Amino acid sequence: MSSVKTVRLPKSLIKAILHRVRIEKVDESTAIRQLLALGVEDYVVKLYREGKVTLGEASTLASVSPREMIDILLAHGAKGNIRLDQQRKAIEFINKRLG
Repeated sequence: MSSVKTVRLPKSLIKAILHRVRIEKVDESTAIRQLLALGVEDYVVKLYREGKVTLGEASTLASVSPREMIDILLAHGAKGNIRLDQQRKAIEFINKRLG
């Protein structure tokens, strides 16, 4: 789903957008979407680190698969936020399902 939004951008952001346009050889709309995606990625990593979202929620917010989200989190130096009791419960569940 996409929609059109009108926003006012400060000159500092416009400079960054135009720089990306020149360097990446993309149009302004693409550059804006790419930079917003990078910002969303940082925001989601922050939420995950603070324990405010799960891995699944983070991947949904970032519009990536859980596997890709793990790679993003690792690239940002974020550690897992799953407790030992949660891991044990997951292992017990899998063992019951398998046999």
